Amino acid sequence: MKRLPVHGAVWLSAALLLTACQDGAPAEPEQEAAPSPVAPADLEPVEPPGRPDALADLVVERMREALSVTVRVTVEPAEPESADSAPLEDTEMTLLLSDPPAARMTAVDTSEERPATSNTIVVDGVMYVQLEEEPLVEGKDWMRLTHDEIDAAEERIGPFAEIFRLIHTETAETLDAASGTSSMDVVRLGEFGPDPATEASEEHGGLTRYKGTTPTADLADAGHEEYADLLELRLDEVSWELLVTGRGLPVEFTVGMVTPDGEDATSTVHYTDWGADVEIAAPPEDTVGTIEDSLAGG
Repeated sequence: MKRLPVHGAVWLSAALLLTACQDGAPAEPEQEAAPSPVAPADLEPVEPPGRPDALADLVVERMREALSVTVRVTVEPAEPESADSAPLEDTEMTLLLSDPPAARMTAVDTSEERPATSNTIVVDGVMYVQLEEEPLVEGKDWMRLTHDEIDAAEERIGPFAEIFRLIHTETAETLDAASGTSSMDVVRLGEFGPDPATEASEEHGGLTRYKGTTPTADLADAGHEEYADLLELRLDEVSWELLVTGRGLPVEFTVGMVTPDGEDATSTVHYTDWGADVEIAAPPEDTVGTIEDSLAGG
């Protein structure tokens, strides 16, 4: 079993609208129409916040308003072997901050001798995983992966249960980082360093670059396990940079980190195509297998 790339979800509030009673019958709940993506130009300009927590709140609010985005998450060594060295990990995803969120992602891990590529779809809280090098389920393109299915098969799959849990957890962590759940906590719990700097951008207009630091222990205490791991690697403080448009949308978020091998590295989240029309669907049912199918041989 290959190690999948590190994966790092925002859950938005759902609202139900009760329809009027008809002929004395009880009202039936009706789900509100799904929100539509909002283009950045349709968002109101904002003043740069002066506090980290206010900045984090603004960015999360604007991300939810825009609703859709294309994200690239890279992890690169602090001192790459050459200028054209491939990132240790490279994940691209289309993200829809719906309720629940949906995502379609491709991740490439070059940290092993042979690079591994995985594709993941998350829809309605269910994860579907595909390895390009070899199938996870014989005769199927995708494996459906849920915590309940992992728990139910744990006795029969032995140590593979932990591998599947790791896949599930790392995917959720990547979604958390991309959608602002964990990444904006880094800002919210931190302190600004130098004064924010403004930058010109032909695409985005004015940009503001914030720099700061955050105690790793505070992030671990907030429930972010990936930072608890960094704390064990003796990284007491994380440094970060956040580039934000004049309408409160993030363009790039960079965090200093340490790899499991103890090497300094940089994780960067790049955001593009805010507010684009996006459709993410589960794979066709006949192409999806389960852990039970893998035990049965397909």
